[in-house]
Amino acid sequence: MAKGQRNVSIRFGISADCHLQRSAGHDGLFREFLDAMIQWRPDFVIDLGDFTCQTANGQTTPDLHQPQLQGLIRNWAFFSELSCPAYIMIGNHDVGWINGGNEQIGVQDLYANAHSGEHITKDEFLNVTGMPHRYYSFDVNGYHFIVLDGNNERDGTTPEPGHDGVVGGYFIDGVQKAWLTKDLADNSGKIKIVFCHEELHHTPPEGSGEGGDVPFPPVGKENTYVDNGWQVRDMLTADGMVLGCFSGHKHENRWTVYGGVNYITLAAIHWGGSFANVIISDKLVIEGHGNQVSYTLPFGRGR
Repeated sequence: MAKGQRNVSIRFGISADCHLQRSAGHDGLFREFLDAMIQWRPDFVIDLGDFTCQTANGQTTPDLHQPQLQGLIRNWAFFSELSCPAYIMIGNHDVGWINGGNEQIGVQDLYANAHSGEHITKDEFLNVTGMPHRYYSFDVNGYHFIVLDGNNERDGTTPEPGHDGVVGGYFIDGVQKAWLTKDLADNSGKIKIVFCHEELHHTPPEGSGEGGDVPFPPVGKENTYVDNGWQVRDMLTADGMVLGCFSGHKHENRWTVYGGVNYITLAAIHWGGSFANVIISDKLVIEGHGNQVSYTLPFGRGR
C-alpha cells in the first residue's frame, strides 16, 4: 500500500503563528496566504496554531476573553473563502488551560484561576473552528494526517528514563498518548504526516538528531518544546510509516531528523508573510514563501 501511495500526489498549504490581533500588518499577511491558496487550490490547508492572540496581557477577565473569542470567530470565517477543507491545531497563544489533558473547564475557571496560555478555553476554540477534538486525525488520498495538542501541564515532576535532560514547558498527556498509539496501529499501512504546534524536540546549540539544518542560535528558551516529545518521537519511529512532523512556535525555519522522521519547524506568517506549499508524491517537497526555506526531502527508511 505504501508503494502504491507514492504514485498518488497530494498538496496542502500550511501556515504557522499568524498572531492575528497583534498587528494590522499580521492580518494583511494572513490574507496574502489565503489569496495564494485560492489560486493554488490545494487538497486542504492547515494552520499550526497561535492563530488569533489576546489583545492584552493579564489575568483572564471578560474584557480580555471577549475580544479574543470574537477575533477568532472573525478570522476563522475567512477560511470559508477557500474551496478546500481547512484544519487547525491549538497553539499556546490560542487558549488557556489549567492542567490540560481532558480537564473540563469553562471561562469562569479561567477568570478564577492562574493558568497557562490566554483567554478562551479549548472547547471554545473547537466550537468556533469546528475541529473534532483537541487532537484528531484525518485521511486524504490514502495518506493519514495526525494533529496533536501539546498544550498540557506535565503529568509528573521527575523526568522518566530516556528523557533528554532538558525540561520542556509543554506535554503530551497520557490520554492523548494512548489515543495516538491506537491511531498509529489502526492506520499501520498508511504514510503519515504529524502536526503539533510546539516542537517534539529541543534544538541545542551543538546540534542533535541524524541530520538537518544548523540548529537555532541559543536564545535561552529551550523550555519551549514538548517535554515528553522524545516518547512521541519513539512512537513515530516505531511506526515506520511517518514521513514528517510539522511544528511552528519558534517562528524560525528548522529541519532535523530523528529515527528516520523529518521534523520541520515553519517560519511564522508574521515574519515576512512566510508559509509553505507542501507536495507529497515520491518525496516530500516544501515550497517556501516569504522567509520560509524550501526543502526537498526523500522518504526515509522503511517507506
